[in-house]
Amino acid sequence: MKKLMLLIICFVWGSMAQAQIGSLIQRAARSTVSKTVDKVIDKTTEAASDSIANAITREIDKNYSTSTTKESDETTSEGYQTVGDVMMALPELPTVQQLVSYKTAELGSRELKMLTSPVTVFNGKAAMLSIQAANIACQKVDSTQAAEWVYKNTEAITGLSKEEIDELATMSEDEQQEYLQKHYKEGTAEEAMLKNAEEASKYLEPLQPQIDRWDAVNAKVEDLYAQTDTKIKAIYKKYESQLEKASDAARNKILLKYYSEIAPMQREAVQKALEYRLKEQLPIAEEIENEMVKIRTTHQDMISVLLNYPQMTSIYYFGEITRLIDIPEFSEQ
Repeated sequence: MKKLMLLIICFVWGSMAQAQIGSLIQRAARSTVSKTVDKVIDKTTEAASDSIANAITREIDKNYSTSTTKESDETTSEGYQTVGDVMMALPELPTVQQLVSYKTAELGSRELKMLTSPVTVFNGKAAMLSIQAANIACQKVDSTQAAEWVYKNTEAITGLSKEEIDELATMSEDEQQEYLQKHYKEGTAEEAMLKNAEEASKYLEPLQPQIDRWDAVNAKVEDLYAQTDTKIKAIYKKYESQLEKASDAARNKILLKYYSEIAPMQREAVQKALEYRLKEQLPIAEEIENEMVKIRTTHQDMISVLLNYPQMTSIYYFGEITRLIDIPEFSEQ
């Protein structure tokens, strides 16, 4: 019971922010493009760089708009009917050579090269697919009752009143953060969430065997990465003393040699992790979701809606790709 309640609480906290995720992704993507292009602009490349920045920004806006504004009961604007369809649409992982080339550009501060890299294109596609997966998970919510539902359940989970929620909407981001930090310190939100999580855990308890199987795949992925890290640590040892003595460009050159050796291992591990998520974890998630549909008919609260295991699986799935361009460094404990 405690394990299930912890899962509920953690996921609710993460999901409460999802209403803002779409706009944040769009803003972050545009900001990254602008900052990256700014770094490479000089008198001879200004026009070309502006053109690239504008083109990529337009593409971000187009994809974001397409993925968030066209709704259907059966399919998203891209034609995906299920979260599984979205996951299967992930392109083939960048090759080891492409990953090393991207890292060479990154460590060498060659931002324009990074901007046009197949790795950047791949990451952008993955980000848009993750938004599509979130849309599919949420599109069954009755929009005619959405406002009332949000108010009611936000009050129940956070302890904020309708008036306080409306007041927050008029504040700047900094004011909202300050207000919420003060509210959370008072313990009202925690108390409300614990109460709701305890209630939800009662009707979700029959699903614990399936949830355990779903968790087992998480453990399998973690074990896969642990085994990979063991191999990577052995390689890191060869470069550790050099990295400690070097700095700036010299250190980046050593990092690149190190990364060139471990990139094949990391790519192989990510590829296997994606297969585990798609072929093993997703079917379990769909089993759980089939039962959750029944639960939601009698428990119309925020937790029952947010606990969407196919969506959670997709979050893990698309999150795996971040390891592709990591350069892990290990310190002795």
